[in-house]
Amino acid sequence: MRDIYRIFWKELVQVFRDRKLVFSTLILPVLLMPIFMFGPSLVLQRLLQGAQERKQEVAVLNLPEEALRALEQAGLSPKAHPDPEGAVREGKYPVGVRYEQGVYRVYGRLAGGLTEGQVAVSKVQGALQILKEAKVAEALAQRGIPHQVLTPFQVEVVDTSPKREKAGGLLGFLLPFFLVVFVLTGGQVVAVDATAGEKEKGTLEALLMAPVPLWHLALGKTLATVAMALLSGISGLVGLASGRALAAEFGGRLFTETGQTLELGGQLILDGTSFLALFLSAFLLALFMGAVMVSLGLFARSFKEAQSYMAPLQLLVLLPLIFLQFRGFFELQTWHHLVPLFNVALLMDALLKGSASPLQAGLTWGSTLVYAGLALLVAVRVFSREEVVFRN
Repeated sequence: MRDIYRIFWKELVQVFRDRKLVFSTLILPVLLMPIFMFGPSLVLQRLLQGAQERKQEVAVLNLPEEALRALEQAGLSPKAHPDPEGAVREGKYPVGVRYEQGVYRVYGRLAGGLTEGQVAVSKVQGALQILKEAKVAEALAQRGIPHQVLTPFQVEVVDTSPKREKAGGLLGFLLPFFLVVFVLTGGQVVAVDATAGEKEKGTLEALLMAPVPLWHLALGKTLATVAMALLSGISGLVGLASGRALAAEFGGRLFTETGQTLELGGQLILDGTSFLALFLSAFLLALFMGAVMVSLGLFARSFKEAQSYMAPLQLLVLLPLIFLQFRGFFELQTWHHLVPLFNVALLMDALLKGSASPLQAGLTWGSTLVYAGLALLVAVRVFSREEVVFRN
């Protein structure tokens, strides 16, 4: 065990001697995560609020007087124009309206993402909808029909999601995603340097000549990879938590195009058991991925080749996280918790929502530990093959 510890410590010391690497891997995520994750959303929120308050000009044609008054009351400035559609297409006006044969046609440039023109279109739609409802109410009143006849009943949608799931907000979805990403990127730093990096420096041969079992070498390098992966994951989570605090401070809600509300922040409600289970899941994932990265690094001829192997690995790891978004469209089966990578993402999501069962946790941890053992066995076999270790 002492040999494993020495190899583990040697690899970590080599990494921490590179201050630029430590800064980019452990410190920079804490500083940049709040900006990347919640900065654009908060800026968009301010822009939308400003667009709602501004008085946009509207190109109009053949609008009755009542429609013009409705647009003015909605904070718009109608301007007569012979071709509202062309004026909007050329960018002279953010929105245009034409009235013809009882139909209001609203023109706007709706492609290309959320713009001030789309905000102006929604304001025009709202103003015309209010005018429509007022005319209907007036027609009913003239005939002595109560307005309530149009709304014989109401529909109320109640969110029955568990408290922990509702409290998580956007943070509950982002945490598993970024935890996996940072675990992978942080572990890659040590794995590549401890294998392909040592090949280029010519120090791997001396290490193999030492009276140390091969599995001690593989396990020591893998554990160093795991340690750096977990430190990187913690760094990313600290940055994510800082972004959540930023969103809560400057406004934690963003209104989408459809009028729905998106929680930018969120509050994770985790007891001690759930927190330990989440950490254990991250550790086993890091152990599995660390052994895989060490094997790939040993197989590579050079540092650059090892990095080229890591790029497809990152895409492979992100694939289960993408499918995690569609978990509500299919019923989870027991075998889902045996699928590598996907099972850890499922368990993390369930832990954050408070819906994880002992069976799910047991299957996920057990299978991931088996996969990590197999990957570690592959790393030992690679160490024992001279034609692989010494090729360059």
